[in-house]
Amino acid sequence: MALPKSPLVAAVRDLGVQFMANDVDITGQDAVSSVELADGTSFWIFGDTVEGPFDSIRGFELTEVLSNTGAIVPLQDLSEGVREFRYLTGPDGARARQLIGFIPPEHKSRQRLWAIHGAQVNGRLYLYYHRITMDPALDVFETFQLDGMGVARAGSDHDFERLPAPDGSYEWWKGDQPGFGVWVQQDEDHLYLWGSIQPASKSAGDMYLARVRPADIEDLSAYEYLVAAPTLADPDVEPRWASTFTPTACLFSDVPNEMSSSWNPYLGCYISLTTYRRDNQLVIRTAPALTGPWSEPEVVFSPAMTRPESLFNAGKEHPEFAREGGKVTYMTFIDSSVYAPHLIEITFA
Repeated sequence: MALPKSPLVAAVRDLGVQFMANDVDITGQDAVSSVELADGTSFWIFGDTVEGPFDSIRGFELTEVLSNTGAIVPLQDLSEGVREFRYLTGPDGARARQLIGFIPPEHKSRQRLWAIHGAQVNGRLYLYYHRITMDPALDVFETFQLDGMGVARAGSDHDFERLPAPDGSYEWWKGDQPGFGVWVQQDEDHLYLWGSIQPASKSAGDMYLARVRPADIEDLSAYEYLVAAPTLADPDVEPRWASTFTPTACLFSDVPNEMSSSWNPYLGCYISLTTYRRDNQLVIRTAPALTGPWSEPEVVFSPAMTRPESLFNAGKEHPEFAREGGKVTYMTFIDSSVYAPHLIEITFA
């Protein structure tokens, strides 16, 4: 589907694939998001992480692939790419380590733990992650079961502990609920968590919003859900929150799960940078408030198709690296045929 180009964008610079010049033999990664930390660094989160040579992730044997990894990235000028970074490794420093571990009877041949995004609260880092059950004989792109979304907590050692849900499982939101935490942002009072549901009739998800006070981040009963919100068709609706989620306040659609949202001072509005479905279109939406109404998507950049079968996902901004009051910002995405973080620089008009 062809979308209009955004008049908000003056220029885009393609800065290419990042993080592949490393000393731990990482050759491919999925997801890619970042959380600003209080010490002047940024914590970058990756999903499935390939080590050593590979031709394509499609049909790749995932059993020995780490399903989540991380890196410390000092705040820096990204105009020439990510130059300074350090992967979190095992004790010998030779291999990246999986941040969020399996709990028996989970097994790496059947489950994946895809860390997506999070927040630092009172010196602790919280990551929200998808738990996936897959058939190891099938391409994970084609079929997997989303079991739900969990939460893991770590101190300064980045040793993550998975927090149990009230029912004794580790899925705070089940597979038929939005995976809240695919993006997290904070104001003076609340953490706001975006979550996605993909209806069977659509190729990408519908986005919903939850919130919680930072002090209550570990208490599932303290989370509230946006159940009424203004839209372009009905802009006068007053936002309303409830203690129980109902799918009555979809803020926008056509997002392949992962996304970003931030306040942009230069534009004077909220912006969301995402992939459009799994097409080679990176898009922007804007809103006067986090609860909307959100605009229709407009194209920021259209990456070249590396192969005819290429799928695009994980489009998201890294707002802590924005410059000139938000006039210049940075966004990553994943091309499934390359399977490495790809960075662009966006300059707004």
